[in-house]
Amino acid sequence: MTKLPTYPGRAVVTIGDLQKAIVAGENETAVGIARALTSRGVKSKEIIVNGVTKAMEFLDKKCTIKNFCLLELMLAGRAAMDIIDYLSDEWETKNDSQFEIDPESKKRIILGTIKGDIHEIGKNIFSMLMRSYGYEVFDQGKDVDPDTFVSAAIDHQADYIGISSLITTTIPRVKQVRKIAVGKGLGTVKVIAGGAALSQSTAEFLNVDYVAVTVFDGLHYIDASES
Repeated sequence: MTKLPTYPGRAVVTIGDLQKAIVAGENETAVGIARALTSRGVKSKEIIVNGVTKAMEFLDKKCTIKNFCLLELMLAGRAAMDIIDYLSDEWETKNDSQFEIDPESKKRIILGTIKGDIHEIGKNIFSMLMRSYGYEVFDQGKDVDPDTFVSAAIDHQADYIGISSLITTTIPRVKQVRKIAVGKGLGTVKVIAGGAALSQSTAEFLNVDYVAVTVFDGLHYIDASES
């Protein structure tokens, strides 16, 4: 069991403490603070919006393309997701409206590393980031066939397909995803590509809707599409 954190000079923790713990990548402390906040009656929605989201927005501004800290983002993403998982468990256990998120209203994303590539770090970070912002992610893993992306999008009635790759030889397979989707009557799904091999190309060349330079860039595109 995670030990509740204590801070010298004061008896209670705050949303600000939660933000700092997430940014620092202190996942056990972050979950302990979230538990302390919920025990005081703080709504899960407030913890997510003012705690988790604000912390990730801070990292968004800090992690520019020229000053991108992969390890820092990975640790913060892990802390954020541990909090989301804890709050989700609390919501299901209590069976009440505290979480204030309608599962049917969450946008769904199919995510995976394209066939021919087994790298997953960038994909996993993007998955954590999107989940921390309330999106429902269906991760297909690595070395994923283009048909699998589309089949998963159909099965889960997804709104987006996210393709990751660090290897340039996978580009022909990336180009196939939208073609397959349209052929199966899924022309409305938006296809996003990201990763070292893909971020150097244009959306038109890859036959996708958007090419994300960073994980936050991908988040911004999806958020803008939803507004």
